[in-house]
Amino acid sequence: MKPSPAARGFTLIELLVVIAIIAVLIGLLLPAVQKVREAAARAKCQNSMKQVALAAHNYHDAANAFPAGMNNAVGTDGAAYAGEDRRVWCHYLLPYLEQPAIGQAVLDVGATNALYAAAPTAAHVSTPIPFLTCTSDPASPKTATFAGNQGFHSNYVACAGNTRFNGSSSTAAFQSLNGVFSPNPALRVTLLGITDGTSNTVLVSEIVLSPDATGHDTRGRIWNNARSGGVLFSTMAAPNSKTVNDRVNHCQSIPTAPCEAASGTDLLVLARSRHTGGVNAAMADGSVRFVSDGVDPTAWLGAGSRAGGEVAGDF
Repeated sequence: MKPSPAARGFTLIELLVVIAIIAVLIGLLLPAVQKVREAAARAKCQNSMKQVALAAHNYHDAANAFPAGMNNAVGTDGAAYAGEDRRVWCHYLLPYLEQPAIGQAVLDVGATNALYAAAPTAAHVSTPIPFLTCTSDPASPKTATFAGNQGFHSNYVACAGNTRFNGSSSTAAFQSLNGVFSPNPALRVTLLGITDGTSNTVLVSEIVLSPDATGHDTRGRIWNNARSGGVLFSTMAAPNSKTVNDRVNHCQSIPTAPCEAASGTDLLVLARSRHTGGVNAAMADGSVRFVSDGVDPTAWLGAGSRAGGEVAGDF
């Protein structure tokens, strides 16, 4: 009787070949998975921005105008401004963003530069606001600050226009900027005031948040804007610009959000995101678009003004 042949196993070379094939397949699959995840995150951020734009329109319907970008001016910061009103545009939209309790607290607190410390808003400052958060940003939701509990930071910022927020003087300048949201409560823009057309005018875009590592970074800081304009943005330069840095009174520069610490002069924040190749932007008609980093600079510049008379460009 012949003995049965022994079962043949894999040789070492065959096993290594199989492992190599699996590694190649995984290498091909991972970028596709990452692209799907980013597409999903971008869509979620677009939906949040859509809700913010709709909230702005609901506020306009109730108040007959959009809110001011900031109730206080931009410029130097300090104790001299202890009594000013530092409420900002997104505070007034909170009742329309499923945050009625925080919205009411904002109305009740009145004029103060210490929203993060004053009752009744102090109880809410560390609460993340989902519709103001973009999940593509690894630093979001940002609630920790370098000193003091200055609370939640928004990924979404309102368009102040297409220039710097102020000039080379540290005094409050350029309060009447040419966007929909100026740092000037006396200038509250209406839909009729957007003569360039609501579909051609940017309402809201996004920024990348920078952690407070060795100091404060007030970009997106809604509970203490520090007179920097960090809750606003300008279309002065293309999204995610590598050649023009943000300038705010307190900042921590990172590669995806480069900035220069300013002393109240030439303040500027640009649209930035962690999405591949561009940023989301909500227009004044409520629509949301993805704006490429390679957008025509003239078209993007014109989109920042509400009544500049520019020829509408494609972006």
